[in-house]
This record gives sequence, structure tokens and C-alpha cells, in this order.
Amino acid sequence: MDRSKMPDSFETERLVLFPYTQENLALFNNDLPRFEEEYGVVYRGEELDHLLTGFLKKLEDEIAADPENYLFFTEFLIVLKESGHVIGSIDFKYIPKDGVTELGYGMNPAYEGHGYMSEALAAFLAFGKSLGIRRVLADTLPDNIRSQRVLQRCGFRFLKEDGNLWWEKEL
Repeated sequence: MDRSKMPDSFETERLVLFPYTQENLALFNNDLPRFEEEYGVVYRGEELDHLLTGFLKKLEDEIAADPENYLFFTEFLIVLKESGHVIGSIDFKYIPKDGVTELGYGMNPAYEGHGYMSEALAAFLAFGKSLGIRRVLADTLPDNIRSQRVLQRCGFRFLKEDGNLWWEKEL
């Protein structure tokens, strides 16, 4: 893994989190094998179905439109240090309003159950706090018990239900 090519990345004990920039996301979207070679990683993250690939193409345009604030809405890839495998991603969904934003995350199910997402989320929240975020919201489907446990382990408290379950954490 070539960390010198990963601006704004940070690490935990077992993981590196690095954000898509306009340039590396364009490479990912257009030539995944070259992206993997360039960054020394192997993509094993969420399934690249039409919904995710469409989202990533749209994200490329959003980063281009607001490069100064991209850290608040880009995806951060979650990479295992030991293998260089990209196993998932995590993001803030929008620029904070009055210090409040929402987050989302996803992981290849093959890597669940090892504490990777809890580790990534804890580091991501500390990173968000360093950017001035004071409160974070997250939602889960009612039957997504694994995601609910990740949020609880990271100190989120249940807020409300509106079809989804909403959680919050003060930073």
C-alpha cells in the first residue's frame, strides 16, 4: 500500500482509512485494476453493483464542484494494513450544519464479525471531531442488528424510529 499517494488518510491499529479525491475516484471509476496497482490495494469492498457505481460517478462530480469541503461527503475506503484489501467504506453524508452531520458505512460481509467497522468508526468519529463536528446522526434498518451493535459499541444512543432506527452521538 502506497500511503504517500493517500492525502488526508489516517490509520488505526489494523486499518488505513483514505478518502476518494477527485483524481483517485476518477481512476477507480474508469480503471479499477490500474487504481489497485497505483495505490497498492485490492478492492474487496461492497459489491460494485449499478447503484454503487452510479453513486461513485455522481460523487466524482460533487467533489469537483466543492473540492474544499470534500472530506465532509467523500467516501473513505477502509483498508486492512496487513493485506492491502479494501474491505468497506465510511463517510459523512453532508457538510455539517451547526456542527451536525450524518454518517454512513458499509462493508463486504466476508469481513464482518472481526471488529473492523467498530475500529474504523471510532477513528472516523475522532477525525470528524478534529474537523469541528459536534454531533453525528446515523440510521439503520430495524433488522440490521450488526450495524446497530457497531453504533452502540461506539457510544451512539437510540434517538427515534420512523421506519428506520435513528441514532446519535455527541462528540
